[in-house]
Amino acid sequence: MTLGELQSHFLPSLPPEDFFVILSHLTGQEKVFLLAHPEYPLSAETEAQARLYLNRRLKHEPVAYLTGHKEFYGRDFQVTPATLIPRPETEHMVEHVLALMNHGEGIDIIDIGTGSGNIIITLAKEIEKTYPISDIQYYALDISKDALTVAKMNALHHDIAKKISFLKSDLLDQFPPPREMNRHAIITANLPYLSHRIYDESDHDVRDYEPKSALESGADGLDHYRRLLPELAVLRERYQSLTFFLEISPEQDKVLTALIRAHLAPQSLQTLPDYSGRSRLIQGTI
Repeated sequence: MTLGELQSHFLPSLPPEDFFVILSHLTGQEKVFLLAHPEYPLSAETEAQARLYLNRRLKHEPVAYLTGHKEFYGRDFQVTPATLIPRPETEHMVEHVLALMNHGEGIDIIDIGTGSGNIIITLAKEIEKTYPISDIQYYALDISKDALTVAKMNALHHDIAKKISFLKSDLLDQFPPPREMNRHAIITANLPYLSHRIYDESDHDVRDYEPKSALESGADGLDHYRRLLPELAVLRERYQSLTFFLEISPEQDKVLTALIRAHLAPQSLQTLPDYSGRSRLIQGTI
């Protein structure tokens, strides 16, 4: 069977992008090549495996879990059902953190709820490539042992594992603060933030396959952030400054900024839009 014959069997039920990502993964050929060569022959083994994967995709299993990979900020990351699938909107957080890297030493970047490690690994690689900062430490925290295993494998793949400390931690409860108050902390947190309602209304791809513990956070989606804010206040006492970036759902910006003002009395606080113009990040300094 040729690629084109297989494609005609699954379209239009399956989006072309999903079809070609899966076939590229199975054949080892670039998507561009496959798009240009519908006559490409498939072995019986590849055809059987492709049919299995494509039928699973028709049942809403995410492509990233089928292939075990997802691109983030131009890099390939391994993902499993133990980790949330990295989203393009989270790349915006990386860009805002990098904007702070023009000056300064003695920086600790602490990624809370690291999942696959996509945020902290991307930051470490981009800073190593672009910014001459010698005194910088990276920490990846997650309550899930399985997620940390995936994050460590991704760090090894990107040759950055020796620079990142991986800690099994419920938010900040296992984080060791510095002994001297001469350092600056940058917190990145893409914690669960879906409300019960939004989670129940989410696509089958999300609701039926991605870990609920990485997505849902109480009636209004802010339970995890309510727990984190007092911990940030305590941590601030051990640093010269602390800047945080919290990813949110657009409807949460006013409620969460009010909570932050009440708990942290920030020196600065702003809501940042994602690429579509919707509120997606809250940045603050305390």
